[in-house]
Amino acid sequence: MMSAIPSPAALSLDFIVVGGGIGGLAVAYVLSKAGQRVRVLEKNGMDLPSGGHRVPPNFSKILRQWMGEEELRKLSVRCVGSPSFNLRTGEVVGYLEWKPAVLAETGGDFLLMHHKDLVRTLHKLATDAGAIIDYNTEVTSVRQGTEEDAKPSVTLANGDVITADILVGADGCRSLVRQVVLEEEDCAEPGGMTLYTGVVDAEDMLDDPDLAPFILSDEWAIGMAPGRSMAGHPVAAKKQYAYHIYSWNNLYGLPQGGEETWDEIYSTANLDTNAYGLAVQKALKLTTNLIRTQWKTRDKVDEWVDSTGRIVLLGDAAHPSFPGGTHGTSMAVEDAVVLGSLFSHLNMIDQVPSFLSAYQELRQRRCELVNAADIGNARMVALPDGPLADKRNADMRAKNDDWDEGTLKAQFEEIAEIFAYDAGDAAEEWWVNWGRFSAAAREQPSMTDFFSGITMHHS
Repeated sequence: MMSAIPSPAALSLDFIVVGGGIGGLAVAYVLSKAGQRVRVLEKNGMDLPSGGHRVPPNFSKILRQWMGEEELRKLSVRCVGSPSFNLRTGEVVGYLEWKPAVLAETGGDFLLMHHKDLVRTLHKLATDAGAIIDYNTEVTSVRQGTEEDAKPSVTLANGDVITADILVGADGCRSLVRQVVLEEEDCAEPGGMTLYTGVVDAEDMLDDPDLAPFILSDEWAIGMAPGRSMAGHPVAAKKQYAYHIYSWNNLYGLPQGGEETWDEIYSTANLDTNAYGLAVQKALKLTTNLIRTQWKTRDKVDEWVDSTGRIVLLGDAAHPSFPGGTHGTSMAVEDAVVLGSLFSHLNMIDQVPSFLSAYQELRQRRCELVNAADIGNARMVALPDGPLADKRNADMRAKNDDWDEGTLKAQFEEIAEIFAYDAGDAAEEWWVNWGRFSAAAREQPSMTDFFSGITMHHS
């Protein structure tokens, strides 16, 4: 496995990163370690309300390299399995064990973490590596470079204009930078699902026999019912319990609507929770406010790089993820590793277009496939009653049976494509196979140069 921490490049450029979420902070860290000069502009403060994240092996192995095993353990819970249960009755349907033998093959663990712990960790890594991070600094417009001056610039709410060699748009699914790259308005349509995110303190759960098993477990629990589902797990070394409730198409769910943001606060007093089992009702009563996020769909972004070759999209700005999915955060961090790894090989400005093109080529298909898997899984656990839901439940019950080597092999093959992926390896493989040869070719004098320097003598 390649290191997810690149070595410094021969040439340093100035990067502006718009957006200081997980993707923005991660790319600030990796680019800084790659010897680039990075400034992050984030419109909000650092401590917004937030929820939990599943951190699958492809992501956790990157974090382990960045922060070390000991620090990672302090901030996370290692997930050992996923019980699935009927959201109405609480009855357990099945149990998927995250087998150590399977996870060992991926090179990482399946971890459960709080968003704020991830943000604080990445902020420290980025600033320690030399990145400048400006909070409460809103970008109001983005300007592409011109033929006379290729450098892009941003204008801030206070009127300041900041220029850089390269601009990275890591400003989320409602990206301002993406509109410049697309050169048109970004049309988003409601996707039929509204997400409610909450966090409960452990001490409020421990005294309740219906809730204590959830906070004491090392599990990511999945509740299933027609038109709605729930995912919950401990975070912050079991000091808190984070949960998502997914409400589909007004089918017995919580109200649809809201914005495509992570900053709409919604009072639990407004919720009718009769369609949910006792444990979920109790958890909701222990939460005063939830974060409400509407899922929206849009046409695929074909170009992640603008026409000047100096502005590039990353994370949700490039490939908006399914809110509350398992993989959105890890895709943004993988993007960061690939982009930073490529720029660790920079020794001339002419390489920039090929690096940005390679970055999109390496990342786009994977991000689309993984997001489709998140959406498919979310739909599956909210199926209406009927033959499909019955088959799903039967499949989940079957996974309770004794494991043998054949089952282990099948589970590994099922998850290997997503979990065993190594972002650093992908970038280095491109460099070894393609990048270094094109760089070497540019550095060599061409035959034309050779002949143009020879004076022909005629006898």
